[in-house]
Amino acid sequence: MKSRLLVAICACVVTLITTSTNAALVDNGGGLIYDDVLDITWAQPDTQRTWDNANTWAAGQTLGGVSGWRLPYISVAAGAGPFTGSPVECSTASEVDCRDNELGYMFYQNLSGTASSPLFPTLESGGYWSGTEFDSFRAWDFEFFFGSQGFDPKSSSFDSWAVHSGNVVPVPAAVWLFGSGLIGLFAMARRRLL
Repeated sequence: MKSRLLVAICACVVTLITTSTNAALVDNGGGLIYDDVLDITWAQPDTQRTWDNANTWAAGQTLGGVSGWRLPYISVAAGAGPFTGSPVECSTASEVDCRDNELGYMFYQNLSGTASSPLFPTLESGGYWSGTEFDSFRAWDFEFFFGSQGFDPKSSSFDSWAVHSGNVVPVPAAVWLFGSGLIGLFAMARRRLL
């Protein structure tokens, strides 16, 4: 009996691992999309704001029962910056190198160089602020029409897109998943007793 339970658990783990390595974007429901390569969750894109207002908006979000959202980085290594170097150019960089540029990775790796996806119905083919500052007057942004990046005055208006580190699963889905797992364990235990 123990060996069958162990085989069932191993089969589930292998299925989860192979499923997650094949998919880059996972729809968690509630408008939350998990990027299992970058290990961040994307909310739905939102309206245009100045850079300061976009950061305030992202930080004020509570999505999936989780707070602590931010704008995506143009350079993960630099974080919020300031960063005056050259961000990874994802149109020519390797997939691994492109992982340092969250907006570039979304555009070139996840969306294959387009600004359209059924997972993001509000995605616009315009500019999106990054959470990475260039200097005290300018911040980095990414253009989802041309697939280019640059820096602009913080007083400019660009679209906002919030991300969160890790896999944010809306609470009801997590509760349902946990409950269904418990039911499965109880059923297996009952079979064992019979």
